Amino acid sequence: MLELQNVHSYYGTSHILQGVSFSVPSKKCVALLGRNGAGKSTTIHTIAGLLKPRRGKIQFKERQLNNLLPHQISCLGIGFVPQGRRIFPSLTIRENLTMAARKNLIDRNNNWDLERVYELFPVLKEREKNMGTELSGGQQQMLAIGRALMTNPSFLLMDEPSEGLAPVIIDQVGDIVVKLKQEGLSILMVEQNISLACKVADEILIMNKGTIVWQGSPDELMRNNEIQHKYLGV
Repeated sequence: MLELQNVHSYYGTSHILQGVSFSVPSKKCVALLGRNGAGKSTTIHTIAGLLKPRRGKIQFKERQLNNLLPHQISCLGIGFVPQGRRIFPSLTIRENLTMAARKNLIDRNNNWDLERVYELFPVLKEREKNMGTELSGGQQQMLAIGRALMTNPSFLLMDEPSEGLAPVIIDQVGDIVVKLKQEGLSILMVEQNISLACKVADEILIMNKGTIVWQGSPDELMRNNEIQHKYLGV
């Protein structure tokens, strides 16, 4: 569904992504792990069009993304859950959700709307008139995921969904990601929490200094203490 081939991205003169190549199959979750500064979020931003690659190719469903603007990429069916949630503080929970609403033109019988998001996150319905910043960190993460779902994506980019959350909330986020995958979404998740990544992912990628240095199954990673120590600091 998504494929990166030899992608190079820069911030100014800083060469961040140095030939990144990987793919995410349909209806699967791939987790991208690595230390701070490895290039994980830059990878997400490059896919989403927030940063243009200087070399290489990014392809989504046979469509090349390199020269598209972020809103054009979103309209192709790629949803984005940003790091830090980025909730609109001047909008209510309901407004945060409905401002992103877009109908599913590909599968009209599988439409994410307000009712379906509230079914997935009942606490958001209970507090729909609250402002976005009046939620806990975990509730804000649910809102960020719900907002992305309201765009009716077939592919979801998630940047550090467990950041700043209590362990019990991280488990809930993991359950949500598993459920979304079961409902047919493909997911690329940037994460530092190894337990969460191994719980939800079908494949693990490890990034270091702008390149993919290891890939394998969650079970293979959990058995490989050397890789965990070398690249993840475990």
